[in-house]
Amino acid sequence: MEFGWETFSGQVMAAVDFEAAAGALEAGVLPCAGSEGQILRLAASIAGAAAIDLGSALSGLDEGNVALVAGAVLHAAGHRGVVAAFGGERC
Repeated sequence: MEFGWETFSGQVMAAVDFEAAAGALEAGVLPCAGSEGQILRLAASIAGAAAIDLGSALSGLDEGNVALVAGAVLHAAGHRGVVAAFGGERC
């Protein structure tokens, strides 16, 4: 992961090498809870760095994490103005 600042707004930004992170997770060298691993696998898939079985990746996630994943999928698909059904926050 690399940190930096956005040029115009000065906001903090981070870049994640999802391929390396997912590889470390699969190799067993990145310790995390089961649900954390599922979220990482989903994020890597959205970033195009890993192929996953969506059903397996979503099973076992609690409602809050499923809502976050749904919001990330909507955002990645370009639907940034959609109001999430869970919690009512804009994605």
